[in-house]
Parts: sequence; C-alpha cells; structure tokens
Amino acid sequence: MCEHIHTPMTTSPLPPNTELSGRYRVQRLLAHGGMASVYEALDLQLHRQVAIKVLAAHLNGDAVFREKFLTEARVAAALNHPNLVNIYDQGQDGENTYLVLELVTGTTLRHVLDDFKTIDAIRAIELMEAVLDGLDAAHRAGIIHRDIKPENVLLSNEGRIKLSDFGLARTVGNRTEAKDVLGTVGYMAPELVTGGVATKATDVYACGIMLYEMLTGERPYQGEQSMQVAYQHANSRVPAPSLKNPEVSPELDRIVLAATEPKPENRPADARALLAAFKQGNVEADNRTRVIGSVEVENNRTEVLGGHVVDEQEPPFSTIPQKRKLLPFAIITTLVLVLGGIGGWYFSAGPGALSPVPELAGRTQLQAETALAALDLKIEVGHENSATIAAGQIIRTEPAAGGYIGHGGTITIFLSDGPKLVKVPVLTGQNLADATATLVKSGFVLGEVKSTFNSAPLGEVYEFTGSDELPVPEGSKIDLSVSLGAIPAVAGLSLDAAKLALQAVGLEVGKTTQSFSDTVPSGNVIDLVPNQLNLEKGSKVDLNVSKGTNKITLPNVVGQRILAAQDILKNLGLKVVVDTNLPNSQWGIKNVKSTNPAGGTVVRVGDTITLVARY
Repeated sequence: MCEHIHTPMTTSPLPPNTELSGRYRVQRLLAHGGMASVYEALDLQLHRQVAIKVLAAHLNGDAVFREKFLTEARVAAALNHPNLVNIYDQGQDGENTYLVLELVTGTTLRHVLDDFKTIDAIRAIELMEAVLDGLDAAHRAGIIHRDIKPENVLLSNEGRIKLSDFGLARTVGNRTEAKDVLGTVGYMAPELVTGGVATKATDVYACGIMLYEMLTGERPYQGEQSMQVAYQHANSRVPAPSLKNPEVSPELDRIVLAATEPKPENRPADARALLAAFKQGNVEADNRTRVIGSVEVENNRTEVLGGHVVDEQEPPFSTIPQKRKLLPFAIITTLVLVLGGIGGWYFSAGPGALSPVPELAGRTQLQAETALAALDLKIEVGHENSATIAAGQIIRTEPAAGGYIGHGGTITIFLSDGPKLVKVPVLTGQNLADATATLVKSGFVLGEVKSTFNSAPLGEVYEFTGSDELPVPEGSKIDLSVSLGAIPAVAGLSLDAAKLALQAVGLEVGKTTQSFSDTVPSGNVIDLVPNQLNLEKGSKVDLNVSKGTNKITLPNVVGQRILAAQDILKNLGLKVVVDTNLPNSQWGIKNVKSTNPAGGTVVRVGDTITLVARY
C-alpha cells in the first residue's frame, strides 16, 4: 500500500525489464504517487532484490530540487543501522532520477494500528525502543528525520523494525498541498507550524505523538482540515494518554507529555535522551508497564533520570527557509515505501511477531492446540452456552479470527457447553391459553399440542416437555398434552353398549380379549386392556370381555380306574398328578384310593388335582 499524494504530472510507470544505468532491472511497480514511483528491481551486479524510487517528471525537471534530493540521499546513505531502511545507491538515467533502497517485505505500523487501534504498553515500548535506536544513529550523524509517523515505521517479515525515508521529507516539503498531508500534520511539532526550524527535538515530538497513538488508538488532535490540526499542535498541550486509556501507566504518561512539550527546549534533546527513558523501563508481573524514573523539566532543559542531556547540533541539511513564516504552517510529506507483501511481523528483533489468528470456530480443543502449536501460541479455555454449536466445539476466540496476536501470546478459545439448560415453569392444571402465555413470558416457544384422553379434567394441561423437572435448552419448543377427559367407563357393559359409548367420544373398539370373571357375566366387558394411555381421538381401544366364571365343583373319582379318573378331570380343564407305586401297565385295572383336594371341593379351571393310588 502507499500514500498517494495528489500532485499533477506524475511519472508514467516504467515497464517491466526497464534497465536503469545498466545495473538495475525493473521487475514490477510497487507504488505510484505524485512525488515518485517505487519499483521492485534486481541489482544485476550484486544479484539482490532492491526497491527503486524514481522521481516524478515534474520534480525531476527542477534541477535545484533534483540536486538537493541527491545530495541529501548521499548523506542518508551513510547511515547503516539495523533499524533503518538502507539507501544503497542513487543515480540518474536519462530523465529518471532514482534512489536504490533496501527492499523491505512486511507491513507498516500504520497497518497494525488500522487493524488493532491500540498496542499494549509492553509492545509499544519495544517498538519505540527500536525506532529510537535507529533514530539515535541518525541524530548522532547530524541527520533529522522530520517525518516520524506510523507510515514510515516498517515491520519486516524477518523480524526487524525499520524507520524509512530519512531526509526525503525535507526535499519535497515545499511542493505538497496541505490537503494531502493530514496524516503527516498529525505528528508535526509546534515549531514547524509556526515557521521555526527543525531540530532533533522535532523528531522527539513526533515520536511522542506516535506513542500516544499506539497507546490510545488515535492521535491527540483531530480535524477535517490540516489547518485545524496544525493550529492545535501550536496552541494546545497533548493530554495524558491515560485519559483515553486508563491502562496506561503514570510513567508512560510522563514520557509522552515530556516528549510532546510545546517548546522544543523543554523536550528530551534527541532520540538518545528519549530512548534512555525507555531503556529504564520494566514490566511488572500484572503486565502493566512501569517506566523507572521520570522525566523532569528544569532550567529549560530536559533531563531524563538515569540518562543524559545531549546538546543540540545544527544539522548538515538545510532548515526551513525563513520565507515559510509567510505560510500558515510548514507542510511535510513523504511517499510511503511500499512493502513487498503482508505477512508476519515482529515487535522486536527477536521473538515478538504478530501472528494471524486462524479460524477455529467449529473445531475441537485438540484441533485448536494442533493448529496453534506451530504458531507458538498458548491456549486458555473458556466455556459458553450455544444453541447452534455442538458441545465441545469452539464457538469463538479472543482475539477473533482474522486478527493478530503477538508471538508467544495467548488465545482464549471458548468451547460450547451446548445450549443453556433451564427448567420449564409448571404448566399442569392450566388451560391451553394460560399455558401458552406462561411459556412466552418465560422465553420458550409453544411446540406441538396433543389432545388425548386422560384422567385430568377436560381442557387442562396434564403433561409437557420438562414436566419431569429435567432442564431443557433455553428457548426450546415446549410440547403440551391437553386432556380430553377420561375414556368412558365401559366395564360391565355389553360389548355392543361399550362400542356405542366409545364411538360417542371419537374412539373405536379394537381387539377383544376374553377372560374368566366371577362377577361379570359372560359377553360383557370386564375392562380396557391395560397400558392404553393418553389415546387421541380416532384411536382404537382394546377390550377384555368376560367368558363367565371358571369355578367348578371337583367330582368324586375315588374307586374309579386310575386312567378313567385322569380323563374325567382333564376334560374339566384341570391338571392331574398321579401319586402311585404301580407301573403304568396297571393303571387301567387299579382304582383311585383318594384325591387331593377331595371330591366336592370348589376349584378353578387349571388347578392341579392329585390322584392317590398306592398299594
């Protein structure tokens, strides 16, 4: 991505395979703006990928500007620091004036802030220390950046934090419309707004604004017009970041406020002085950041406890011309170095990279652990109810999928416990209308309503989902059973009369079973066949019909041949046991001596009678 500066007469993009000075072969366009175009190219001599920034035609045609641009580039190229984007070369090929830069693959701090709004204090300090390390190298070389902002802080895939575009902002500062530099104006020191000169403390101010933005998610001054923002820089004091974010420590508040003092002589003198405050920082166990020491102002000098004060030096670059005092404010802009891709990035030279949070919804905890193991991320487990995600599967994560998390950080996965279980209010004894109102009031939905014959009074709910007092999912559909009254009492009625009674209420006679009864005459209904409960209209009812009594008087078979007595009793439906010491061959000639029970006793069909015939 790049910051497009709307200036007319931009350079037409160079076609692929264009060679500059016989050494650099253009491969693809990375960015195209009003001041310059940036390309990825191959250094044919060193066989490495580089970025080439080619001036726009309207700037290249200005000989004074072109020479100043190249002179300042040569000075910046002398810097060699791991936290700075290196300038390898500069040159001119026909109408093309260009710089050869280190090709950085990664993203920018601006992209990170766009995604996350704020950065936690620990990582903000780590990032600022890296920026200040690079800026200190420039300041010690007498170079002032003058355009510190998140767009110029590059976070490489290789784990480096790099500050870009040294010296270039000064050169183009007079040629940019105010409307195009609101982002840059947001970091502009008061002395630049009022037409003063840029010093190392100017860079310190911008660093303070950038730190404020990282901690709060926004710049301290806002406005629709750049003039409004510039006016606030010149006439207001930056508020403490803790007013926007209570998590910011008092020590960080003091550092931001010291770095953004309206008068440059009251700020830390340079990057090294500001860096000293961060180098004394310590992270407490509760993950809040505490910066040891404080920043105090005395005798118009900035003192960093534990550090030192660096006297201001006149930079080798030209300062803002005095004629700028005629302008409402100084305008600073820069073309953002386009990055070759967006991948992982780091907040320190070592571990501390931001990793994208994968989509884990619907997966199990074990699957999540496997997916995150390669990212060196920790897992914390939370639980939530869900009506749509099965129990044991992940509902969501914090941070959410698609966001980013620091290397070694912790992702909280929220496992589904299934739907929330609640008890259904008691509905028995209510009519259908009242029961429905109770359900709606309790957050449930009326489900299926069955009307069945039951001993409960006609029209009353006698059973419902959850009537067993077992909890059900919140918001469930609740099925109701409403009584049609009891099944007509048909016991003792003839079979025909029973049929008529059942038909009168919408029931039919089903199967009939015959049983003996001492009280119900043969052919009449004894009762319903058991276990016919909660029948709906149109159902068939099975009946038990009497066969009459099964009592009989035991005949006297004493003196009868054993075989003959046995046949008499079996024909009456009785079971017979013969108690004898005789062989079967003699049962036809030997008589029964006694029976148990004795003849004349009332017995039931199916009873067992013993014939005694011992000799």
